[in-house]
Amino acid sequence: MSKELKMIYEKIPKNGKVLDVGCFGFTQMKFAVSLGLSQIEHFGVDYNDYTEIPSGFTYKRADLNKEALPFENDQFDLVIASHVIEHLSNPVEFFGECIRICKPGGYVHFEAPSERSIFLPGMPFDHEKFCSLSFFDDPTHISRPWTPQAFYRLTKYYQCEPILTGYRVSWMHRIFFPVFLIHALITKNAFRLESIVWAAFGWACYLSLKKPLEIHGKPIFNYYIPKR
Repeated sequence: MSKELKMIYEKIPKNGKVLDVGCFGFTQMKFAVSLGLSQIEHFGVDYNDYTEIPSGFTYKRADLNKEALPFENDQFDLVIASHVIEHLSNPVEFFGECIRICKPGGYVHFEAPSERSIFLPGMPFDHEKFCSLSFFDDPTHISRPWTPQAFYRLTKYYQCEPILTGYRVSWMHRIFFPVFLIHALITKNAFRLESIVWAAFGWACYLSLKKPLEIHGKPIFNYYIPKR
């Protein structure tokens, strides 16, 4: 998990309510436990029917291309949608839905493939492992790649406050990229190739926003261009 998301976890109540949108692997629950946040109430929504749900986890199934998020307004201290928005046909509406179910004063965190992912070649081997080197390696990417600027602007259109936005990068991976790359290609290790390329090039970007205290439910979308 990213240090940016860790910073947001530190801002919410110790017994807060967290929703993981696209909760495959229940990674947010595991991350919170690793931070010592054992009192958080965990909720999740996904397209799949999971047969094994962790104890203390509330799960709801929904097809977010056809349905709204199945929760009432102003429910969660933190809503996390990591690598979900690029799979949806109406990303702007989904963005607003995530804000709708967030409590006033709460936080929403997004992560998605950045525009840099479209300039990379497809994964050259280990296709059976379903790793992604190019944005187009995943055929369920039906929306667009994102940029920090796009996330920032959409936050402002929904009258919320951008807290953190940028590319997910690692300077260690950038400095030692040639060595890491050669090793991954020689060993034909798709997982290693994916991880080093993502970290070196900023394959993904992120946004954390805060919902203003005075806004309840879903704010009105207001497209505008600032005076120049």
